[in-house]
Amino acid sequence: MQISFDANIWILGILDINPFCVKILINLSKFNVALPNQIRAEVERNLANKHVKQFYQFVLLSGARIDFETVPPSYIKSFEEKGLKKGDAEIGAFCEWRKVDIIVSNNRDFLRGLSPGHYFEVMSPQEFCERFGL
Repeated sequence: MQISFDANIWILGILDINPFCVKILINLSKFNVALPNQIRAEVERNLANKHVKQFYQFVLLSGARIDFETVPPSYIKSFEEKGLKKGDAEIGAFCEWRKVDIIVSNNRDFLRGLSPGHYFEVMSPQEFCERFGL
């Protein structure tokens, strides 16, 4: 099972703001994690250097994979047509393209704005922790 975590999960966990995000980061190595390059870039833009180092430590120690390949534009267009903003559409497109089973996000627009009819399931951090016993 392949799982991806939105930038907000990384940021809120690293900054110790959301206890569910913290639990997720502590348990990363239990999961097969794939990250689009866009999420990596967003994390870097929104965290101070010392926190960016923590991000990379989590990635390296857990075996998470950062995917640097460009998502095909047709996938992105498909998610924009579903009503998602550009950044959210790119993340949705990545998940569909790479057959990610679950995307975990705290983004309310992403959680409620995505209609059915895609490969992956969208979960909040709390839902994810509850499902996987974290």
